[in-house]
Amino acid sequence: MSRLLRRRLVLAGLLLVTAACSGPSVPVQDALEVLEIKTGYDNGGRAAGQNRLLPAITFKVRNRSSGSVRSVQFNAVFRVVGDTEELGAQLVRGIDWSGLGAGGTAGPYVLRSTFGYSGEQARGQMFQHDGFKDVQVELFAKQGGAQWVKLNDQVVDRQLLAIAPSTAAK
Repeated sequence: MSRLLRRRLVLAGLLLVTAACSGPSVPVQDALEVLEIKTGYDNGGRAAGQNRLLPAITFKVRNRSSGSVRSVQFNAVFRVVGDTEELGAQLVRGIDWSGLGAGGTAGPYVLRSTFGYSGEQARGQMFQHDGFKDVQVELFAKQGGAQWVKLNDQVVDRQLLAIAPSTAAK
C-alpha cells in the first residue's frame, strides 16, 4: 500500500469520526431561548474626574432543543436610539465545544458597551440630564461558522445595575 493511499485512508477515517461525533446541528435561533434578561447601566468607574455609566445586558440561555448545542458566541451591540452608529459592543464565547445539553441552562452572561455616558453628577442623577439619550441593545448569537442571528432587541432600562462579571463559558 502506498504512503499516499495510507494518508488518504487515515484522513477519511478522521473525517468520519469527526462527523459522527458532531451529531445533527440545530440552528442556534431554534435551539436557544433567552431567559432572565436584565438591562441597565453599570458603573464604568471614573475618568477625567467624571462618573461613567456603561449600558449593559445580562441574560441566561436555555437549550430548548433535543440535542446538544456547541460553540456559541454572543455579541451585544449598543446604539443610541435612532442612531445608526455603534456606541459600543462586546463579544463573548458563551458555550464551548463540550456543549449545552438538551434542557440545560447557561449563564448569566454580562455584556457591556465600552462607551457610555460621563458626568460630574451622581450616577443616579445622570438619567435626568438633558443630554442623556436612551440606548438600544441588540443581542446576537453565532454557532461555529454560521451567520449571526438576532436573539433580542430592546431599549436599555434607565436603572443602575450592580452586576458581577460573566460566568465562565459552559
